[in-house]
Amino acid sequence: MDNLNLRLLSLAGAFAAFTAPGAFAQGQPVAWSPSYVGTCATCDLSGRNLTGWTLSGANYSEAKLDYSVMRGVQAVGVNFERADLTGADMRGAVLTNAKLADGVFAGTRLQGIKASGADFRRALMHGASLQDAVMVGANFEQAELIIARLENADLSTANFTGAVFDRANLRGAIFNGAIFTDARMAGADVTGASFRDARFPGANLQSVKGFDEADFEGACGSLTTRLPANQRLPMCTFSQLATNLAGAPN
Repeated sequence: MDNLNLRLLSLAGAFAAFTAPGAFAQGQPVAWSPSYVGTCATCDLSGRNLTGWTLSGANYSEAKLDYSVMRGVQAVGVNFERADLTGADMRGAVLTNAKLADGVFAGTRLQGIKASGADFRRALMHGASLQDAVMVGANFEQAELIIARLENADLSTANFTGAVFDRANLRGAIFNGAIFTDARMAGADVTGASFRDARFPGANLQSVKGFDEADFEGACGSLTTRLPANQRLPMCTFSQLATNLAGAPN
């Protein structure tokens, strides 16, 4: 058989392997195609390269995606509830309206993500990088953002009820209209951050850094709000608290 025929057979074999209907990752079916919008709940994709994939509407609940590379994935409305995304690289991902409740994002790289309306309730985000992210109206109720980095991120109108920001870097971030009921910010750096019209009933900001250099115009608190020495916030009115309850993102 001449060299040309050998090359043609080799190419045909490679093409057949690439276009096969699916492969298996740890016993779970996973499409070879960079578009996978089916169900892959509990899949083990640890360390896999999913860069540029389209996962919009897919179900990856409880999946293992730790240390995976997911840069620029299109994942609108994806279900990552209870998924392990520890150390994953998700820079530039589109996670609009995604379901991420109870997910683990320890050390995850989320710089520049688009996640407006996403559900991060109870997510563990210790040391996560969220610089320049856009997460308008996202729900971070009871999420843990300990030592997280959110510089210049836009989290306007987000819900941070019961969230923990201990030692987080919030420099230059935008939290206009956000809800911080019973949130805690021990040692967080808020220098240059904007909290216009944000609500802080019961929140603990006593040891934040840069309070004087942050914008709290229109923000309010309650009798149980704890602030740095010599700092004050006006009491939230009944209408502001009612908006707090009714307008909290689900």
